[in-house]
Amino acid sequence: MIDTVTSQVESDQFSKEWKRPVQAEVVKKLSTLHTWKSVVAILVEWIVIAAAITASWQLWSVNLAAGIAGYIAAVILVGSRQHALAIMMHEGAHYRLSPNRFLNELIGQAGAAWLLLIDQRFYREHHFAHHRAPNTEDDPDWELRESGDWSFPKTRTGLFFLFLGDALGLRLIDQLRFFGRYAWRPRPPKDGWDFGKLFYHIVLFSAMTWFFGKTGWIIFLAYWVVPMLTWLKVVLRFRTIAEHYALEYDHMYRDTRTTYPQWWERVLFAPKNINYHLDHHLYPSVPFYNLPRLHEELLKDEDFSQNAHLTKHYTNVISECLSCEHLNREDVLAKAEQLG
Repeated sequence: MIDTVTSQVESDQFSKEWKRPVQAEVVKKLSTLHTWKSVVAILVEWIVIAAAITASWQLWSVNLAAGIAGYIAAVILVGSRQHALAIMMHEGAHYRLSPNRFLNELIGQAGAAWLLLIDQRFYREHHFAHHRAPNTEDDPDWELRESGDWSFPKTRTGLFFLFLGDALGLRLIDQLRFFGRYAWRPRPPKDGWDFGKLFYHIVLFSAMTWFFGKTGWIIFLAYWVVPMLTWLKVVLRFRTIAEHYALEYDHMYRDTRTTYPQWWERVLFAPKNINYHLDHHLYPSVPFYNLPRLHEELLKDEDFSQNAHLTKHYTNVISECLSCEHLNREDVLAKAEQLG
């Protein structure tokens, strides 16, 4: 259990009682936090992002074809690394970046969230509610099910055009609305983190303008904002589908899915062990670097190994989206009620 949680509002644990298959002492050991691992994980992403942008920028000087090819590759790579940074922000939201609360917030905000133009604290408010009651009326992500985009099964053609629209930025308003709920609150700055975020962005954009001028803004818009509004949208949709859609919802181990990715899927869609999503929901106190070991422990439990929804490869998630049972809002709610 997360160590300093003091209220239901600050809890990321299931609101209902359930049998815990992994012994408490094992969970406690796996929940041990190492700040340096979090810092290194974030630094690696920024190194990859810088290398991708630099390489693509240089390719424009070769010829137009090389520049276009390099830019498309950079958008995909940067967007996938933005996703990795968002996952590290997610770790910070669960207080998993550092055992020191101040360092946890500083690393998550300055290293990831603020550069994605969102706020880790606002994401935490939303996300903890999702963890307490997934796939119910109390789940703030439930509103997605009101949209036809999130209704399954779909045809291959329907899925193709859904992802194509994301990749081309045709759902710009949807993406802005998605980030907007984590970006701000309609109130003036009132604490140190509010003023810190304001100062951070003023310094960042002022320095960018001072050192790089107009070129800095071109790079920021082309190599940061465009990936955020296109490829990152593709990745977030795919990951969200893999985590909570095209499922049975008839067992707490089938309310979400753990997926075993191929290497390229891990690079593009599932960095930082985010594929162990069922495991994470069961034990959110375990940091990302210990999720594979947690999964090994869970597989020792007969109920988990027989009933958990485990999918081999993300490509097979697509197959499940094509062939799953059609469940509307009322169907899923009824199954959740039956589970207690």
